[in-house]
Amino acid sequence: MTKPSRALLPLCACFQGIVPRRADWTALLALANHTLTTPSLIDFVRSQRAAIPSEVAAYVEEIHRRNTIRNDRLIAQLEETVLALNGAGIVPILVKGAALLATCPSADRALRLMSDLDLVVRPGEIEAAMRRLAAIGYCVDYESDRRYAKWYSDLKRPGDVGMIDLHGALPAAAFLDQTAEDLCFQLRLVQLGTAKALVPSPELQALVFVMHDQFQDYDYWTGSIDLRHLLDLKALFAAPGGLRRDVLMTISSSTLARNALDAQQLLLARLLGVKWPDGRPQRFMSRLQVWRQLLQARRPSLRSLLLPIGLIDLRSHRARSVRRGGASDAGAFPHARKRWFPRFDSLVFLFALSHRYRAGKL
Repeated sequence: MTKPSRALLPLCACFQGIVPRRADWTALLALANHTLTTPSLIDFVRSQRAAIPSEVAAYVEEIHRRNTIRNDRLIAQLEETVLALNGAGIVPILVKGAALLATCPSADRALRLMSDLDLVVRPGEIEAAMRRLAAIGYCVDYESDRRYAKWYSDLKRPGDVGMIDLHGALPAAAFLDQTAEDLCFQLRLVQLGTAKALVPSPELQALVFVMHDQFQDYDYWTGSIDLRHLLDLKALFAAPGGLRRDVLMTISSSTLARNALDAQQLLLARLLGVKWPDGRPQRFMSRLQVWRQLLQARRPSLRSLLLPIGLIDLRSHRARSVRRGGASDAGAFPHARKRWFPRFDSLVFLFALSHRYRAGKL
């Protein structure tokens, strides 16, 4: 039987509507489950039903059916939550899955598996937001240290299918080259029933997804792939008008952020058929990162050997964290300094993380 790691290219072929030759469907579905992308196979199953085993089609359709029910409950929960915040004069920003859920066509809502709903409020609105959410039954499951700029709280409520992740700043704030006034032009107002919320532009949504995965989840350092978020990026590229690369690069604050953005777009080209723009050069670090990610995906035993590749850009990231207050990496790099080699505890953390089982990560 093919190992799940060997099923990556066949699974990505399915997302492009191509039936892979000699597919190991058990391994393919195992990888889809691990990467939280099984519901996204529904279009492939419906268009290629005659060419795939009936058991595979039935399984994907059942997962999609159940996710339809779940995401209908999530959109109702999101509307209730936003309406409660509106009652305190707060218009939250929806990010990541919440933004996609609020703006995608209703027929596409069940394509994405979601674990929580991410909302952003201004720092001065945090206390009022917490009171309003407590009033409709939410309690704190986890809250970060408020001494750090990157504050967030996970809120839960009995009977809900997902948590509310309340943030005091955009997840990608450390990588934005934008003033508060500039940022207003990257947001638009949307209606959720009678509730009102803000959603980022496609470019800002893409930046949030990439920076969250690459630096908050440490994928840039460990070489991990988040296939579910790659599918989200593909959808943003495929939307009417697509992503404006000039805007995306303008709002990115550093060479490091642009390396990560280009690496993700290269992965989209290699795995999901998103066309790389003609005549656009490919950054060396981005090409090196993608080579490493694909090699690790095929041969996970090489993760330790390839870990140093992810540390090439670590010095500039640590120096940037110092300038911006160090909050973005408090867990992995508690004493970031301008030094050419990472601290021993940082190496231990990243080595352990690169071998840890993480749902959704390959």
